[in-house]
Amino acid sequence: MHRPTSDELRIILAPPCEAPPGPAAVGAHVRARAVRPDPIQIDEAARTVSIDGRQLNVPRLEFDLLAHLVLHPQRAFTRQQLMDAVWPDCQSSARTVDVHIARLRRRLGPRRRKSISTVFGIGYKYLPMP
Repeated sequence: MHRPTSDELRIILAPPCEAPPGPAAVGAHVRARAVRPDPIQIDEAARTVSIDGRQLNVPRLEFDLLAHLVLHPQRAFTRQQLMDAVWPDCQSSARTVDVHIARLRRRLGPRRRKSISTVFGIGYKYLPMP
């Protein structure tokens, strides 16, 4: 089975929010709610990560790991699945994933570190912020 490399992955971001409807379309007691885009934005072509509008410098392996998790939100991955998907040629232990997850959480900062959730007994998953 062919596993796509990070250069082959395509991260699909939600389209920008549409303008709220005019006053005639909104009832007197009904307010339109705007959908917020995920605060973590991945630009695959430029290989950049932006969080809340500020750009982060992320090393290649951490970028690949974060991009893979963001591409599959709310899906739990074992450490070995992450190794196979992100670093298929790496011969390190699966605990390497723990080190890179810890580094990513530090880079994401206190407000966003919980977006990478530990699934006890399994591995990790990405939780988009509400």
